[in-house]
Amino acid sequence: MSTTPKPAAPAAVPPVVEAALAPLITKHVEAALAARPPVTSPAAPGRGPALLKYKGMFDTEQPALAALGLRLKSAFLEYEDRTGREKSKALNQPLREWLEKVKSAGVFESVFAQGGNLWARESRSEEIIDVLRPASILLRAGPRIESGYGAKLTIGVINDGVQVQWEGEDEEASESDLDTGDLILGAFKAMGTIRIGNSLLRKGNLRSAEQLAADVGRAMGLAFDTAGLVGKGPKTPTGILNTQGITKKAITGTSIEQKVADLKSMVADVLEANIPLEGANPFYFMTSTTMMGLSSLRDAAGSGTGGWVFPGLQDLQNPTINGFPVHHTQSLAGKNLMGFGLAQELYFGNAAPLEIEMGENGNDFRRDRKTLRGVQEGDWQVRRPKAFSIRTGVTY
Repeated sequence: MSTTPKPAAPAAVPPVVEAALAPLITKHVEAALAARPPVTSPAAPGRGPALLKYKGMFDTEQPALAALGLRLKSAFLEYEDRTGREKSKALNQPLREWLEKVKSAGVFESVFAQGGNLWARESRSEEIIDVLRPASILLRAGPRIESGYGAKLTIGVINDGVQVQWEGEDEEASESDLDTGDLILGAFKAMGTIRIGNSLLRKGNLRSAEQLAADVGRAMGLAFDTAGLVGKGPKTPTGILNTQGITKKAITGTSIEQKVADLKSMVADVLEANIPLEGANPFYFMTSTTMMGLSSLRDAAGSGTGGWVFPGLQDLQNPTINGFPVHHTQSLAGKNLMGFGLAQELYFGNAAPLEIEMGENGNDFRRDRKTLRGVQEGDWQVRRPKAFSIRTGVTY
């Protein structure tokens, strides 16, 4: 028989002590539970989490181009399904499977939003700007952008900024007498077509999608850029050059001193109009030929800049003159002009999303290709014309 004494029963905790400890115990238990990792149910056999399963397959540094490229490939597949050619089904199957992987991975949700519809309207209105920007010096300069307004958007009164006036304590605020008409963004229609081989459209990879979109964006961007700069006519937006009220003068000459003076005087024109440059995205614009000519000018005397008259133009990736960025485009070729302006005094109206149609035209069927038609509606409007100064007669 064991002689080991039995431990005494624990003494009961007095009710007063128990009541005092209860909140502390509860707090510590809740904290311990919250610190535990969440318990997840095991995935179904053969189906790992999509983001892990397709990790790295859809990485891109150009999401807007990739999204548009996916739209193009989806439009191609939709057309092929609609025409129902038996021979194409097997050829199109790899593309179909790849698009399903993209959708399953949860990337590019704007393309597959709203139950699989192509690119939800709200998303594509904004994303198309990123597609057009690389080919458009005006969009890269940083204008004001309004999207998705339909046929017309009234902005406000031309030339009329924010009016600030001092009034008596009990007087009503007075209204400016300046009223030169409303600034209205319209919806001019730009239509572009491109013929693409079926074999390229069937490629199921992101690089192929981006390259297709880049071609479309480059063509549409250049078209809108040309309209924004020199557009004129009933079917085209009015460009900066043809906007009434901008400052427009001939160059003073072609000597180095005169070129320097002309470039500075354009800035002076804007300052004399009492329009501040700070925060307004000021920029020069000219042809690539003019920029390269100016970048080659040397000052025989030298002045600590290596002898370059415009040292900021020696960095051709980020060229500047007088500290302001220089945007160059061959959209101005043959116009013999250059200019300076404030991008924030320019509106770009992205009236409606880019609409895409895929079909066969002419001998497309025989040559195994498709014709893509893209329709983009938009407009350009200068808010205050004196924010832009142009020099004509530029032959260098």
